Amino acid sequence: MRPRIQAWCAAGMMAVAVSAGYARGAEALLPAETFAALRENGELHQETLAFSLCPDTPLAAAAVAAWEYHDAPTYSAESLYYLPKAELTGGKNPAEDVSLARAAQVVRMISTMQGIQYYSNGDKKWETLYTRAYMIENSRSKRAIPDQTDGDADGKTFFCLLDDHSFGQNVYQLDYRQSADEVSVRFTNVDAVKVAMITGVKPRRMNINLVVTDCGDSFLVYMVVQATHPKVSFLEKRLRRSLAARVDAIYGWFKSQF
Repeated sequence: MRPRIQAWCAAGMMAVAVSAGYARGAEALLPAETFAALRENGELHQETLAFSLCPDTPLAAAAVAAWEYHDAPTYSAESLYYLPKAELTGGKNPAEDVSLARAAQVVRMISTMQGIQYYSNGDKKWETLYTRAYMIENSRSKRAIPDQTDGDADGKTFFCLLDDHSFGQNVYQLDYRQSADEVSVRFTNVDAVKVAMITGVKPRRMNINLVVTDCGDSFLVYMVVQATHPKVSFLEKRLRRSLAARVDAIYGWFKSQF
């Protein structure tokens, strides 16, 4: 059985990442059986509190430890994707276009999320996930600002507005981390998330974590979603379907920006 991943303090994780680096192949970051299944399927998903798909890296460990409350979330899921760089370049793009530096820019290109598609399991058709998406000045102002993609992403916090097909218009806090071989972003809802005019998730009770690890010839893309919602049948079903669909849509968005 894989040992439980311990939560490291932020300073400790960054010190180890910078001093030692994590330039390891994907197979070195996962149990053998997990890596074999990932290579075969390209992606793995599960609803869980155990996070057995978590790569053995500091920022992935930070993502699974991101829940800040004593009570466990009512929804908790993880997804892991294997993304060979050759799939992104097609032999055409220069190497720097698939570097970690480029990935760190992509996860800050919030405006490019506007118009991305997701498959609605409820309606059985493709829908536009975000009709509007852009960074804003702060959590109170909805004034749009340009994507903040310059320099290293580590330690930076921004805010964005996402006008969601199912959840409506919401403000999210974006917390970024970056090391020599990883970059991550955590989306935390500043506003209440509503479903059919009913509050499904209270402010700051949902986070979506995206972690990208550079493994040389590939990226590992790891996502963790946690949320607390009322235990009401129709709300629970809609939120779970919607959150699962958003994970795939966000991964598709990341992949499409190369």
